[in-house]
Amino acid sequence: MIKKTLLVFMLLIIASLQAQKITIKGIVSDKAGVLPGVSVLIKGTANGADTDFDGAYTIEANVGDVLVYSYLGYETVEKTVALEKIINITMKEGGEVLDEIIVASYGRKLSKRKSAAALITLKGRASGISISKKSASGYMEEIFKPQSGLLTAAEINDLEKWNEWKKLTQKQDFIEEEKKWGFDLGDKLEVFLVDNNQDPIINVKVFLIDDQKSIKQGVTDVFGKAVFFKNSSQFFTIQTLYKQQVRGKRLNKDISKTIFQYDSVSQKLKGLDVMFTIDATGSMGDEISYLKSEIENIITRVDSTIQEKRIALTFYRDLTDSYVVKDFDFSSNIIEVKENLSKQKAEGGGDYEEAVEIALKKSLSMNWRENAKTKLIFLMLDAPPHLNQENIKIIKEQINKAKSMGIKIIPIVASDANKSVEYLMRYFSVYTNGTYVFLTDDSGIGNKHMKPSTKDFKVEKLNDLIVRLINKYSGV
Repeated sequence: MIKKTLLVFMLLIIASLQAQKITIKGIVSDKAGVLPGVSVLIKGTANGADTDFDGAYTIEANVGDVLVYSYLGYETVEKTVALEKIINITMKEGGEVLDEIIVASYGRKLSKRKSAAALITLKGRASGISISKKSASGYMEEIFKPQSGLLTAAEINDLEKWNEWKKLTQKQDFIEEEKKWGFDLGDKLEVFLVDNNQDPIINVKVFLIDDQKSIKQGVTDVFGKAVFFKNSSQFFTIQTLYKQQVRGKRLNKDISKTIFQYDSVSQKLKGLDVMFTIDATGSMGDEISYLKSEIENIITRVDSTIQEKRIALTFYRDLTDSYVVKDFDFSSNIIEVKENLSKQKAEGGGDYEEAVEIALKKSLSMNWRENAKTKLIFLMLDAPPHLNQENIKIIKEQINKAKSMGIKIIPIVASDANKSVEYLMRYFSVYTNGTYVFLTDDSGIGNKHMKPSTKDFKVEKLNDLIVRLINKYSGV
């Protein structure tokens, strides 16, 4: 009788525990960092959640439920719910079953993987994923999605290689581009703001005033630096505005660096705003699918220590196309950003030039946070804007606007671009204190890529390069 009573008591306790609903929180990551967009489902149900930008999730489940963690290209993880309220998961890549080996057209062996969600295949010259998706008409259609980590690229930071840049600007073809677009940077002046601990003061407005009373505005970046370019004036005045204090210095034209030190401790800003502005005309068709995969990977990998991350997207074509600009304002919802990105494709165009100036204008009109620690535009393109007086005016206005808002423009030049594109994009990056990125032939993807006007550069995976730049300009 006692044994039966004890058994009934234990069964009641177990039943009570299993009926107990608890809120579970956790972080899902792999060896490289957090994983946004991981599906977390209660096994046998449709109830679940997705991890956010920082790999975090929250879900309500009963003790005894099994949580299933799944992510494309990773081994599925199952975890039985006990009484713990925090469950952190580390996922491993490569959970699918290898069922055959296929050979790509360029002679490399690639594994073909099969799972319930995806099938790795070949498309053109690189592997990717074919996903079956029901179309609006009810039919199943196959959408090709390349793997990330395929595109290769390199960087030229002209501000850090200033002597090489100055030599480049003396070449005849560059001089001709300067005349066409009417830009002339002049000599560089670096202005630094630091606090009493010698820490950089970020996001402070700085003004350069020349002898003609022309005013140029910049904003200090994560290094406490604002960069200006001087004309032929003999003297310049630099003014800074920080915590209601106006400071100024009168400098002669030979000065290339100056420092302002404030007695107070600088404010520790947070926030990262990143805009991807992408040429979506037909000429980008050989690479846009790969770029989309790379951007998804980049969004996933942005350092988890960077707080308050937001992503925006702008796609553009030309004036006679089905749309000129299609934009998606800043969002911290990683799932939403990836969905908007996945729906875009390359079409239209026709002539070589595209509506770059309109895309810039739209990108800079988005909901940028004034007090964000870092603001970046990655401008992905293979063609220049149409060359006419109106567009020259718009381009200059928008580049000046980006500089005055503290937004760095980082062009990423794709295949079939010419030297006019390179020179113009390097001007964009230099003027806004950014850097210049170009795709290379090393990946074997897309049409031929232009050789850059530089002797020294390092080829990297595009996604690694962009993540490195985001981390660099965020002070990580």
